[in-house]
Amino acid sequence: MLEIAVCDDDIADLECAVNMLHKIFTSQKIAYHIEKFMSANQMLENISRIDIGILDISMEELNGIKLGRKLKEKFPDVKLVYITSYEEYCMQVINEVHAFSFLCKPLEYDKLELQILELLNQLPDSAVESSGKVPKEF
Repeated sequence: MLEIAVCDDDIADLECAVNMLHKIFTSQKIAYHIEKFMSANQMLENISRIDIGILDISMEELNGIKLGRKLKEKFPDVKLVYITSYEEYCMQVINEVHAFSFLCKPLEYDKLELQILELLNQLPDSAVESSGKVPKEF
């Protein structure tokens, strides 16, 4: 089962990303579990396993770039996708944190789906298991 964590300090953006991810993974019939966090510190304190991290960059206390570094230290194989309103951070997150991809807000379903499907193709087959469930419609 894939372990996915989403961190964004804006509740509307957080819920939007989580809802889109539910739809993507359900439509692909992939077994998954999503945890959502409204702060980087909350995520670091509570996460014990993670395959995919969806992170906002601009957050109070600890920003998404620093969060990504800490996640990579603890979970070297984690794949990170950044979502933000600040395009100027694109190269920084890709170069410094070795992010898988970068998406701009407002988040668009088609773009997120494309990135997630590409990311899934890079994961070992053992990490991606079928849920065997018929997808539910959202």
